[in-house]
Amino acid sequence: MTTHTNELTLKQDAFIKAYLLNGGNATQAAIKAGYSEKTAYSIGQENLSKPVIQNHIKAHQQQAHIDFIWSKTKKLVALQTIIDKAMTDHQEKGMLNAQAAIAAIKAHNEMQGDNAPIETNNILKVSATLAERLTAGSKR
Repeated sequence: MTTHTNELTLKQDAFIKAYLLNGGNATQAAIKAGYSEKTAYSIGQENLSKPVIQNHIKAHQQQAHIDFIWSKTKKLVALQTIIDKAMTDHQEKGMLNAQAAIAAIKAHNEMQGDNAPIETNNILKVSATLAERLTAGSKR
């Protein structure tokens, strides 16, 4: 089968998908794509060296990143809408749904990393040990 520079064979396409799904293991991707187990390592390395395969892998990774960012953005917008609606004042009831607002704010903060632990440094510098300070006082 002859291919143009941007076209993939069925096995190459299967290799790329398996490579992306298996955390970047070229040997396992080659096996799952239907290549022989005996030649899987060399085929995997050979496939990764081909510009057309590299370009397809990069394109898939970039699209996955865009989809992740878009998905996170949509979730943050939805949470903000919930917060806004839940915190709307009602003449008789006050806040419509305090629990929903609190839960949405908590989820929003977690997605933004606002609840991450803050690194602290509790190291104290001591100029003299306790024994040195006690004995120095008795020498006077």
